Amino acid sequence: MSARRLRRALTGMLLALVTEPSQAQPTAMPTPASRPASPAASSSVSPSVSSRFIISVLTFGPGDAIFERYGHNAIRVRDTVTGSDLAYNWGMFSFDDPSFLRRFLSGETRYWVAAFPSQPLIAAYQERDRATEEQVLALSPTQAEALALAVARNALPENREYRYDYFRDNCSTRVRDALDVALGGILRPQFTALQTDLTYRSESRRLSAPDPFAQAGIELALGPMADTRMTAWETMFIPMRLRDHLRSVTVATAAGAVPLVAAETVHYVARRPAERTEPGGLIIGPLGPVLAMWGLLLIPLTPTMRRRSRIPAAILTGGWFTLTGLVGVLLLGMWLGSAHVFWYRNLTVLLASPVALVVAIPAARAILAGQAPRWVRMLLLLIAAQSMLALVLWPIVAQRLAGPLLLLLGANVALVMAALRHATDPAPR
Repeated sequence: MSARRLRRALTGMLLALVTEPSQAQPTAMPTPASRPASPAASSSVSPSVSSRFIISVLTFGPGDAIFERYGHNAIRVRDTVTGSDLAYNWGMFSFDDPSFLRRFLSGETRYWVAAFPSQPLIAAYQERDRATEEQVLALSPTQAEALALAVARNALPENREYRYDYFRDNCSTRVRDALDVALGGILRPQFTALQTDLTYRSESRRLSAPDPFAQAGIELALGPMADTRMTAWETMFIPMRLRDHLRSVTVATAAGAVPLVAAETVHYVARRPAERTEPGGLIIGPLGPVLAMWGLLLIPLTPTMRRRSRIPAAILTGGWFTLTGLVGVLLLGMWLGSAHVFWYRNLTVLLASPVALVVAIPAARAILAGQAPRWVRMLLLLIAAQSMLALVLWPIVAQRLAGPLLLLLGANVALVMAALRHATDPAPR
């Protein structure tokens, strides 16, 4: 396997575990405009400012890949004088960048904005069965020209890159912020004052539901900051939320207040299932009690059970603690070594403890031998104690631990009990 393919595979695995809203370039996406000209310099003719620029927001529904589940959007700028028709897309990144994996883990991922010919871009999303809608905005000539100039300037090579943040600075918030500036800052105070019952976790859970294992990875990775209630302004990190909120905005004109969205067009209706409206259940919910039951069944109560369950208990205990220990190391590393604040103070590390990785193989050997060193027994008890501590802290901290608790608490405690029972019961000769 080439280094490039290996890097893409590793990055894809990590994205499946902890990804949040992001947009890769679709396979059939057209070539970006090489260097979009500044609208003010694109023609020597002085046009009528009342008819030059038509500004609209393109919204694309969820796709198949995990990084497409959150939808996407772009700002479309049509220049009626030059005939230019470009869509500005802030969701560009490259798996082939040698530093992508390092930047992704450290929270220093670099994204950029690119201008694409609008019609080929729309067609590319339709070919991928992505719902496509357009909202033409009722901007004044001055506002439209200012926005056209601003996005063209932003797309210049020296200005195009930005530090991507899953929730607070992504492709959709860039569209939102550009519109807010063009409208004189009327959007932010209006929607910041509007509190919702949504959280970053609930929105992530809702949109990642079609990929249950990726959904489970996101659930485990998010810390307590993801459980704070969002304002309507913050919910616009989801392109479809931005689309919906724009419908409620009115702007002042000489003729009075008019809707910001002057016209809407549905370019394409996707054949895929409709976007979910509720978060839905978690695969890790029902899986947890099943694992706990397996652990309890491996606790030897009779000599016959001891003989028959020793090897299965060693395999399950060693495998489970290796898996949860690796997850714990990853979560702790994301907390301590990343700029992603939504990974901070994640109490899931009490349930998926790095200690489990240290004791996994020694515990399996102790089960097979029927005796365990004192340090192995102490570490097993520490794993159980950490799991119980998470249960105690659950009502106190702001983090929604229900999913990880259901998955990890019962399995950890049951397997520790089984391991200790086997490891203090000599194997029959």
